[in-house]
Amino acid sequence: MAEDRWQELVAGAEGGDVTPGTMFGSAGLRTGRKFFAIWWHDQLVVKVPPARLRELVEGGHGQPFEPVEGRRMNGWIVLGDSIDWTPVVEESRAFVAAQSA
Repeated sequence: MAEDRWQELVAGAEGGDVTPGTMFGSAGLRTGRKFFAIWWHDQLVVKVPPARLRELVEGGHGQPFEPVEGRRMNGWIVLGDSIDWTPVVEESRAFVAAQSA
């Protein structure tokens, strides 16, 4: 079940500069004060660089995140179940941490 995968990700990611929080009323993970992953309507949403977002979408591993239909959030993608989430979440954490530095 996807919810179980999310809980495993949270357990593995928390610690150090990674803390839980709430974004858009949904559970999320942040590095420092910036979010890099959220659990949105039973789906994993992560922030990645534009080139990586295109690669994931073109590979059939997700779709751009639109919290409101027709209004995409730049850099955010809803990941599908066809990909191992853990390395993508780590990429996302590193990307967001580097932007905050």
